[in-house]
Amino acid sequence: MNGITDKIMTGTVGELLVQIRLLQFGVQAAPPIKDSGNDLIAVCGHEFRAVSVRTTTTGRYNKPDSCRKYHVLAVVSLVGQDRDVHLDQSRIFLIPQSEVASASTDCASLGAFEFSPQQVEALFGSVSS
Repeated sequence: MNGITDKIMTGTVGELLVQIRLLQFGVQAAPPIKDSGNDLIAVCGHEFRAVSVRTTTTGRYNKPDSCRKYHVLAVVSLVGQDRDVHLDQSRIFLIPQSEVASASTDCASLGAFEFSPQQVEALFGSVSS
């Protein structure tokens, strides 16, 4: 069996955490069948969004290349050490693509983009019952 690098594990945990948190608010998200540069495709009602995910354990992240196409950048700041990750303490930030260029790369400065029901609704639309 092939091993999983720490980088792949960290990125995958971040993507899965974003999927779970979005699902809690009625947004279905899944990785595309082929890796086209988008980590997740999210669906809410009639709205579809391409999501790029950046996961960090240091509190700083790298922005996607400016030519990359996506709608939302999800930044995940994992809390824990090595393989002991505290998902309930980890933070997610949802940044509209139009604001990524001016957004900080320091998670401590991303409070305006903190994952919340309001942020999810603003980016993905309201969940129809």
